[in-house]
Amino acid sequence: MKGLWLGQAGFLFCAQNGACAMVDPYLSNALRESEGEAYTREVPADPRFLRAPDILVLTHCHADHMDPATLGALFAPGQKRMTVLAPAGVFPFLREHWPGAAEYILFTPGTEVTLLGMRFIAQYAAHSDPHAIGLVLEADGRRVYHTGDTLYHRRVLQNAPAGLDLLILPINGRGNNMNAEDAARMARQLAPKAVLPMHWDMFSAFGCDPGPFGGLLAGVLPVLMPRHYEYFTI
Repeated sequence: MKGLWLGQAGFLFCAQNGACAMVDPYLSNALRESEGEAYTREVPADPRFLRAPDILVLTHCHADHMDPATLGALFAPGQKRMTVLAPAGVFPFLREHWPGAAEYILFTPGTEVTLLGMRFIAQYAAHSDPHAIGLVLEADGRRVYHTGDTLYHRRVLQNAPAGLDLLILPINGRGNNMNAEDAARMARQLAPKAVLPMHWDMFSAFGCDPGPFGGLLAGVLPVLMPRHYEYFTI
């Protein structure tokens, strides 16, 4: 399986059979237009990735994860018809704005869906959107846990799977997300083969320096820092 970081919490995962799943794409500058200069993108949007994947997963309703401008492009006429996995805070919005445009599946903690050789498992997330989820993705014998936006929470840890090849988690410590210390603590407890910090790179208002997080795990776990829009192997 290959991964690609779109920025913020957005990722694209592609299996060896060619099936691709996109998670939380924010590929517009809509938040700058609605919230001001502090929300100007620090990672330029790459229009090459405004192509509908086979599967789209949205973890919660906040606009940097469920971006109507990006979704409008992915649902545009001529795009591939997607299967969309969406939690309760997102599911009705999609069906209201793009009725019949995709196969919509209500994706709540504990739900498992297997599509095109990829298995998706919704996980509990402790965030300001009470319906927020995390995601476990299994494909090609690999297991990835994208926590979604979350705080450190015992229920998150209790439900997390073992044998992770990659753990992806927020580290910015704002907007009801873990800070570096709590994210490093979770990483040590889950003991994945590698960890990738997210949600620190996009906006000056909600970003941070990832250096302290890496320092806390030095000599303990490999920390991946891939370039945006470049594939890496999982």
